[in-house]
Amino acid sequence: MVVLWISFSVFVILSSFLGDTTILVGSIKYNALILSKSTVAIMQHLAVSDLLTSCLYTIFLISHAFTGPEPCNFILKLGGYFFYYNIYASYSFTAALTTVKLLSIKYPFRVRLWTKRKVHLVCVIIWVLCLLSPIPYQLHTTRKIFLQAKIWFEIVIELLLLLLVVFTSAWLIYEAFKVLRKRGNRIRREGLLTVIATAVVFTISVLPGLVTNIAYQQADYDSGDKVQKVYYYTVRINVMANFYIYSLTVTSFRKFLLERARLFKNFICCTTAAVEENITRSHTRVKNGQKFQPAGTEMTRVTNHSKQQPAGTEIKRMANQPEEQPAGTEMIGMANEPKQLPA
Repeated sequence: MVVLWISFSVFVILSSFLGDTTILVGSIKYNALILSKSTVAIMQHLAVSDLLTSCLYTIFLISHAFTGPEPCNFILKLGGYFFYYNIYASYSFTAALTTVKLLSIKYPFRVRLWTKRKVHLVCVIIWVLCLLSPIPYQLHTTRKIFLQAKIWFEIVIELLLLLLVVFTSAWLIYEAFKVLRKRGNRIRREGLLTVIATAVVFTISVLPGLVTNIAYQQADYDSGDKVQKVYYYTVRINVMANFYIYSLTVTSFRKFLLERARLFKNFICCTTAAVEENITRSHTRVKNGQKFQPAGTEMTRVTNHSKQQPAGTEIKRMANQPEEQPAGTEMIGMANEPKQLPA
């Protein structure tokens, strides 16, 4: 069981590192996500949140390898704070993504007027507000009323609210899509499918945690512990799923990945061919008793190597060679010469 857990965690970390980094680089530098500006901006912040969560998982794995299943108190407190911070930020950006997509369908002309700066400002506000969300989990107390308040805080204010927002937004997006299709208007299905798939994966990942907290609230700790084990897996699926969702639903991002994969393949093929050619040439030279020269160096030597000339020949050649004069200067010189008078 431990081997399965570690293998799954390593797979999640690698998928998140490679996937979220590709999303950020592709959307910022190469414009790989050809969607609305507001949608792409929120996707970038969502990728940053998932990337930070993967970094936290990496720290937990390293701490588990060196200190055992129970890490030190400092890592436990700091890791717990940033874990809830990044998780709630990811939930908030998912809710914002579905809400913005809904508004872009119902009010397309108003949403088009939004600039990237405004959308990024809203995302920064979400980051700041999420700083307050892990505080109740850092208050260590033994009073039953405070323990129940923590659970209800997570159920009502955080998970249940965001879950309802995502469900409502996904349903309204679907209804708006049907209405606009009946009227004959066109909708970009790529962005719509991307948002719906993100909301579905988010719902699957959050539901076990919600059931766990409800079971703890009802003092059914056995069922809560069983469901919590499932939650540990599903919450990690939400961290790495965005890269696969964008690859399947966004055509421009898929073309970007195929192009980069083709370039990488060509680079590997060229490198392998050059290595094989050098190995073949080295074997041939060794059999003939000659020194080995890497492929391509002969032409470089021929072009860079100048013929040896005896010393002093350059001066003689310059002395014997008449000076070059611009065209037409011979006639001018002859005209300026004084005429010779007879003696």
